[in-house]
Amino acid sequence: MLVVLRLCLGCHFLYEGVWKIKHSDEFSAEPFLTQAKGPVANLFYAMVPDLYGRQRLKIVESQQQGKTVKQFDIQPLRERWEQYRQEFLSFYEPGRGADEDARAAFEELKKQTQFVLDRHCQSAADYLNSQVEDIEAYFGALERFENDKEAHQGAPFQKQRRWNQMFQLRAQAAGWIAELEGREALLKSALQECLPKSWADEKGPPPHSRNPLRWNRIEQINFAVTYGLTAIGFCLLLGLFTRLAALGGALFMLFVIMTQPAWPTIFPPDPPVVGHALLINKDFIEMVALLLVATSAVGRWGGLDYLVYHLIVDPFLSKRINKTGQMGNLARR
Repeated sequence: MLVVLRLCLGCHFLYEGVWKIKHSDEFSAEPFLTQAKGPVANLFYAMVPDLYGRQRLKIVESQQQGKTVKQFDIQPLRERWEQYRQEFLSFYEPGRGADEDARAAFEELKKQTQFVLDRHCQSAADYLNSQVEDIEAYFGALERFENDKEAHQGAPFQKQRRWNQMFQLRAQAAGWIAELEGREALLKSALQECLPKSWADEKGPPPHSRNPLRWNRIEQINFAVTYGLTAIGFCLLLGLFTRLAALGGALFMLFVIMTQPAWPTIFPPDPPVVGHALLINKDFIEMVALLLVATSAVGRWGGLDYLVYHLIVDPFLSKRINKTGQMGNLARR
């Protein structure tokens, strides 16, 4: 039955991972993180980059004609878009053996892309400058929300009001952030249109970076969750490195429990369709089952850990035991 338990857990994790690989365009850990509740919810909110738009919607003051004017800080956006432009140019830059015509075409491409970048940055700044008053009002409401003295009071209507306010503020920021993301997509399309047709046909669009260190935080989390679940499920089904895989699965389930703890006083409560629990719910039970697998030798029973143990671990331990015994005999002599 322990083998059956191991196989069931492996099937569950493997299917979750494979589904996420197949539907990579649909899956994102962001909704999972932003819906967190309970005492450590802020830890998961912090994993979502710029959830409330403090970085992308920053308003600064400047002096114009002796007056203090508040306007959108375009510099972080320009730096981000300029980085993409440089990567774009680097992808299409002719090699050392290129002829003069190709070099001249590339220099012209640099000028055109600079013009396109300036035009899109100015357009984005004009749009958000027209929204400065609304953005300031939003940040004022966000500050009042975070400094609310009634935040920790336990009345149900207060919990409901605070939960609704949090998502209203996020939705308000999401509208402006979506506008910037849409303009970024337009910029990328406009840069592509600057290319000579032969270059576009030959190389196509620049590929997405394969270096995880250059991805944003949500992309990194998506990658880790997708392939981590797949690897855990694969190892549990094969009985390969079973203890390590089970511990990894139990750690993942612990994070799931921390985001949605089953405790009656935590708002919002679980929907009635999932039943009622006092901490011990299906996620908690699955975590305990994984810990049970991790503390048993179930990987050697109908699993590849049998070969790993008898070909690698057992001979190594035997040598250590023999060496220790020989040293003990020498000491006694």
